[in-house]
Amino acid sequence: MPDPQLQPPGAGLPGYELAAARYVVFPLLCRRLDWAAAGRQFQDEGAKVLALWDAFPADRLGERVLIARIQGIEDSSRFWSVAMTVEHLDIVGSGIRRILAGLRLGQAPAKAARVEDVKPRGERPPAEVRAAFARLLAAAATSNATEPPVPRGTGALAPHPWFGPLDAHRWHCLFGIHQQIHRKQIEAIRRKLPVRGTP
Repeated sequence: MPDPQLQPPGAGLPGYELAAARYVVFPLLCRRLDWAAAGRQFQDEGAKVLALWDAFPADRLGERVLIARIQGIEDSSRFWSVAMTVEHLDIVGSGIRRILAGLRLGQAPAKAARVEDVKPRGERPPAEVRAAFARLLAAAATSNATEPPVPRGTGALAPHPWFGPLDAHRWHCLFGIHQQIHRKQIEAIRRKLPVRGTP
């Protein structure tokens, strides 16, 4: 069966959804989350992602599944496997950690982030993908425990392709919010690939 015809990577969200996310939903979530709460959300969602991963038979982690688009993901991201989704979380999470490290030093990234640059290739072995994601969670937990929070609205800004220039606090909030969206994607994949013995 041929692959489904989807919009190209980087095509973005529907206009109304992007406007609501950029000007209402994301700013509201960032006002509600302090630094510690944002860090906890990232860890909590990461633990849920790993639990979902561990509920899948190893031979199905790389099986691509077409799902209905959920809020917050592009059309091009609807045909991923569990391993591809977690690979994406690792790519984005590692990128956000680099951005935050630079912003702490007052440095914006030399190159703006692009959505099409963080799509998974789906070529890495699933065990390697899981291990890399677990390392990301551990590194983020260490940073949260050892580095002081960055106050809201202070310091350098780094551009996000959908939300515009963001300070360190908003990038830190994006950590967990992004993870939550793709955890829902993994749940949608699971519903299309029922696994015996799971709720």
